Amino acid sequence: MGKKLHLVLLGLVILSLLYLPAYGQHHFMGMRPMGDGPGMMLPLLLKGVDLNAEQRTRVQEMMDAHRPTLQTLFQQLRAAHEEMANKLFAPGAVQAEDLAPQVQQIAQLREQLMQEGLKVTLAVRGVLTAEQLAKAAELKQRMQTLHQEMRSLFQDKNSGNNQEEDVLFFHTP
Repeated sequence: MGKKLHLVLLGLVILSLLYLPAYGQHHFMGMRPMGDGPGMMLPLLLKGVDLNAEQRTRVQEMMDAHRPTLQTLFQQLRAAHEEMANKLFAPGAVQAEDLAPQVQQIAQLREQLMQEGLKVTLAVRGVLTAEQLAKAAELKQRMQTLHQEMRSLFQDKNSGNNQEEDVLFFHTP
């Protein structure tokens, strides 16, 4: 693969890393993801565990209580990503140390999102029955299997362990 194509692909990957997490607050099936980490799967799992009316009300109250904090954190994350993107694609030289404040801010915001998502997930977990928890675990496993299957579709079977491509596309084990 040519050097120019690598640079273009790297640029696209960087853009996706900058923007996709910041826009992670989109609605999915009427619910928003609840921060980074375990909270991200919560809306999907709750759709599949058959909450009763009382549980739905309690879960909605919990999510409503955390929504302002999550919205603020997502807005701050989006602003930090935008600031980094502006620096990355501005004319002139850019060094890693020029982006250090934004990287640090993004890391702190992601940590806060993780903690807030964990709070919500633990609170919601407390209203689920043992059967619902078992069903949620099964759904989680199925989603992980599907994710692995999707990743395998996009891996280049001919390249083997091409480290250059692994770095370029940020593959994880």
